[in-house]
Amino acid sequence: MNINLNGKNHEINSGTSLIRLIDDLGLTGRKAIAIALNGEVLARDSYKETILNEGDSLEVVKAIGGG
Repeated sequence: MNINLNGKNHEINSGTSLIRLIDDLGLTGRKAIAIALNGEVLARDSYKETILNEGDSLEVVKAIGGG
């Protein structure tokens, strides 16, 4: 099935959880990310139970420190 990930088409398996997608993207363990699903920012504790659906739109933002 297809979702929109940061403005680009991204294919995932049906029934994929958000936490699985985070793992597949190599973002597991990163604390400085924020995710919006269909325009709504999600709480980190909901990632495991959130199942993605065909056509969902995700924005994944990684905080980057600098100086």
